[in-house]
Amino acid sequence: MSAATVRGVAILLVVAGIYGAGLLTGRAMVGKTFAEYREDVALDVIVDQAYFIVEQNKLNTQLANLSQLHQEEKARAEAAERKLLADVQSGDRRLSVITNGCKAPAPATTGSLGDAAPRAELDPAHAGRIVTITQDGDEGLRALSWLQDYVCTVCEPEGASWSFCGR
Repeated sequence: MSAATVRGVAILLVVAGIYGAGLLTGRAMVGKTFAEYREDVALDVIVDQAYFIVEQNKLNTQLANLSQLHQEEKARAEAAERKLLADVQSGDRRLSVITNGCKAPAPATTGSLGDAAPRAELDPAHAGRIVTITQDGDEGLRALSWLQDYVCTVCEPEGASWSFCGR
């Protein structure tokens, strides 16, 4: 059963319980015939179900939009990551690190800075592994961001006076 079906059944059970309690105590039927009371309760149930369906549809639309947004962001990020990895592995882009050790002789080019920190260039295969590791971390951060947005969408009512999502 879907969540909407379970919620609908739960609402019906609560209404049936209230309806039954009212019949047993006789308080709900003061001044009304049984048929009038039954019509009022049925109308209340229909109105509640309609409201629930509208709210559920709003939430489903928000979640679908959120999912589409995250899928687009993921596709863009993965394309950029694939290009970066291909460039690093082919040698078109180089990955270097700052070294603490001895200073390398400064190149004799006119564009170099004499006081720049010494750097060591990494082999393309090792640089590719480092890029892959950072891509895995980026993927985890994207997943965390999606989960946070999902929780904020589902758990924080629209127009609430409080917020834990920073909206």
